Amino acid sequence: MGIFKKGLLLGGLLGAGLMWLNTTKKGKEMRDEMLDHAAEVYVKLKEKILTSEQYYKLTKNEYVKMVQELVNKYAIDNGLAENIKKMVEKLVVAQWSNLKGQMKK
Repeated sequence: MGIFKKGLLLGGLLGAGLMWLNTTKKGKEMRDEMLDHAAEVYVKLKEKILTSEQYYKLTKNEYVKMVQELVNKYAIDNGLAENIKKMVEKLVVAQWSNLKGQMKK
């Protein structure tokens, strides 16, 4: 079997496995739970940023550091698994442009 066919087979198996996780009831519950955690962290972060004195000078690097600190504290308080914590962090970091737009208003 050639390299291309091996890659095609492996990619197909990986895709099928990921699709199975997304369509199972447990997978959907985990995704919903993770989104709920991310929403809670985002609300807390937004409040923290808007109450700070220099929120309009906030850079993306500072934002990412604040997200990491808040997610770490939230994960400890709520007993989140490491992989869930990382996904929550990624989701909240991805909201940078959304938050920046809200701060301009």
